[in-house]
Amino acid sequence: MTIATTPVFDAIHANIGHLPRGQAAGYSTGTGIVPWTPADWAAHPGAVRICQDPGATDTTADILDVEQGAAHPADVARWSEAAAANYASGKRPGQRHPAIYMSLSAVTTVVNALIAGGITQGPGLWIANWGLTEAEAAALVQFAGGPFPVIGVQYRNAGTYDVSVFSADWLAAVSGGPPAHPAQGFRGEYVTAGQSSLAQLARKLGYPASALLRMTAVHYGTFHDDLAGWINGVTGGTLPPDTPLPKGTRLWAG
Repeated sequence: MTIATTPVFDAIHANIGHLPRGQAAGYSTGTGIVPWTPADWAAHPGAVRICQDPGATDTTADILDVEQGAAHPADVARWSEAAAANYASGKRPGQRHPAIYMSLSAVTTVVNALIAGGITQGPGLWIANWGLTEAEAAALVQFAGGPFPVIGVQYRNAGTYDVSVFSADWLAAVSGGPPAHPAQGFRGEYVTAGQSSLAQLARKLGYPASALLRMTAVHYGTFHDDLAGWINGVTGGTLPPDTPLPKGTRLWAG
């Protein structure tokens, strides 16, 4: 299946006035002229949010920027796990599934760091390679797959902003808000038997699947490894959505 793509233009705050019309991306952290202001975000609703600071502090951002002066490969596993939990819980409505930005030469280093940190699938990759044409960059996204799919390719620097192609599906799959008043249903901890998918369990317990994941993340503060692995597999395209949750997975409802 070919994945639809969308052009994305990213710029620091100082150059935001040069951005073309279309899907924008900006920086939620950084120093000086880099981070966007509240007015910048308001003027570009739905813009991709990039965490650029060395501490990888914004775990509600969509993307972690890994390069000199920004985050380090050692940060990627910790940030990805926290960002995935925030995405599922709806901590920042509009957040996207976590992805990592890096140059082509750093892909192996970043992927090895994710695996070393216990993340074996799930986070997307936004790769910078200014030696590609637009068509070549689009092809990398359109036919992406595997445990760490390429969700974006930055292929050109236009002086005051950069140009990429992104997966339209990744851009569109944003989180909602946390449930304020969940529907009446099962309440408490539920331990799976390894026989039902998330959708089947959600129907059984009386909640939307997204609400069940959010309540689980909020109650436990994160997803345990078995549930996190299942989510990363489904969102990364390596597991079909009707795959049963692993036996012993703990969910929280109510």
